[in-house]
Amino acid sequence: MFQGVDGVKMSSVPRVGPFGVTVNGPSRLAMALGGLVSAFAITTAAPAQAQFFFDYGSYNRPYTVKKPKVKKARPAEATYDHGGIERGNTTKEVVADRKADGPLVITVSLRRQRVSVWDRNGLMMEAPISSGKLGTPTPTGIFSVLQKNRVHFSNLYDSAPMPNMQRITWSGVALHAGALPGYPASHGCIRLPHGFSKRLFEVTQMGTRVIVAYDPVRPESIEHEQLFAAYPDGVPSMHALMPGETRVADASDSPRLGPPREVGSVLGVSAALASETPPGYDAMINLRAQRKAEMEKLAAAVADAQAEKAATVTAAKGVMASLDGRKVAVRDARVEVNRLASALRTAEQAARAANQKLAKFSQGLVRKTGFTPEDVARAAADEDRLETAALDMADAAEAAKVAHANGVAALTKAEAALIEADKARSEAVEKVSAANVKLNQAVEADAAAKRREAKRKQPVHVFVSRKTQTLYVRQGYEPILETPVTIEKPDQLIGTHVFTAMAVDPAKVDVTWSVASIPTQTAPVKYSGSKTERMQAAAEAERAAAELRQSQTAQAALARIKVPDDVRLQIEDVMKPGSSLIISDNGLSNETGKFTDFIVPVR
Repeated sequence: MFQGVDGVKMSSVPRVGPFGVTVNGPSRLAMALGGLVSAFAITTAAPAQAQFFFDYGSYNRPYTVKKPKVKKARPAEATYDHGGIERGNTTKEVVADRKADGPLVITVSLRRQRVSVWDRNGLMMEAPISSGKLGTPTPTGIFSVLQKNRVHFSNLYDSAPMPNMQRITWSGVALHAGALPGYPASHGCIRLPHGFSKRLFEVTQMGTRVIVAYDPVRPESIEHEQLFAAYPDGVPSMHALMPGETRVADASDSPRLGPPREVGSVLGVSAALASETPPGYDAMINLRAQRKAEMEKLAAAVADAQAEKAATVTAAKGVMASLDGRKVAVRDARVEVNRLASALRTAEQAARAANQKLAKFSQGLVRKTGFTPEDVARAAADEDRLETAALDMADAAEAAKVAHANGVAALTKAEAALIEADKARSEAVEKVSAANVKLNQAVEADAAAKRREAKRKQPVHVFVSRKTQTLYVRQGYEPILETPVTIEKPDQLIGTHVFTAMAVDPAKVDVTWSVASIPTQTAPVKYSGSKTERMQAAAEAERAAAELRQSQTAQAALARIKVPDDVRLQIEDVMKPGSSLIISDNGLSNETGKFTDFIVPVR
């Protein structure tokens, strides 16, 4: 549509003007009539790019017709330009028609945009995902389910709904149902198909392992002598029922005495367990006996600390009662001193008044003349009386002075006693405070031991870092142990390997393990020189990288690590299905902390 001089819109169909010229606009007649009269139009084929003119009587105005752009459809199997992440992965999810057998391991491949769920029998579920987009990528690493909530809303992105949310970091990364456009589009979370997320929510538990890597990761069965065994809780009780002296030795070299067959019949255990003692049996008995003794020692320490605190409190009460008595004595002594000081002032004033009266009388006698014998006798009597009174007042003042001095001395002594009593009070308060601190420490140590004991039924998780040369143990989201560990060839890459205890056989004191390995990639190198030289260098680097990846096997990683025997015993003492061993070149993520299992980055 085009607009005429009066603002009326008209058809843009090409027309033939008065001079036979084809124009793409209204005719002069139609324009003159204000767009009310239309000219006959003859439709002609116009080129894709041509110029036409509008004749307004005074000049010709060119107008260019542009060919409209046609938006090409993106191929269904196109790929990202960054990172080689597959795009358009619309493969439907796969859900096995069976219940989960043993602990689950969830693996996420960012390149394939797929999530896979594995149990003891292999692949159980699989589905497409949408991970974090460029700018808010999904972190790679070893995680676990920290929180589950069927109905959840984001507290970071405008309360966006996150159905069937399963959190793997407290910083905001989770698995949940969401839109799947066929490529990474989230703010870092892992979006799942809604039905799949609901099913996954039902089969997972708190602590379920989640491995996020660039390439696909497949758990596989593994056996190795360095993997941990497991000792059921019933084994020590069988050993305790054995007649005769119990021999205890270490795990490395010991004559192991197994329980008789009748013990197995009493406890209802298998004949194999009753007839053959597992390796490390006596050392485990010793460890558990030590742990029991430590628990009893901690409980006794609490009782002793309570008794000590009670004694210090009783002594402090006696000191406080003595202090109160000393305060009363000081108060009474101060009242008495004040009274004696007042009496002293009164006596001294009376003595001064008597002396002044005697002096005035004596001066009056000097000025008087014409004494009769009667006057002399009367004056002598008056003088004797005044002198006696002055002397008595002086004696009273001296006595009051001595009494006041004695009162001051008594007050000083009472104040000194009060100072000593206050020092005793301070010491008593310090003793009570120290006893209270000791009691709190004993109670906390006992409570921590009881918490650890209560967590013995939960899986234990072990992490060995080549970066820090340290072995860490956590159980029930709490750190249990941290100790140096020996790693052969510490300068060589070892990869990242996640071992999971899928099942435990109490009869054989054996554990069925699976492992998921992620090789550590070397940093990319920029090559210089000619094109041929760069290609040769890149090919050589690729061969070296392939050899490096092949050397980072789970078997090789286990062979390079030497776990101390006492640490191994402590781990095997609480080994359960779902326990794990993580070996990695990297250290712990800074997100590992309270209410988390080990979070290990994978670079």
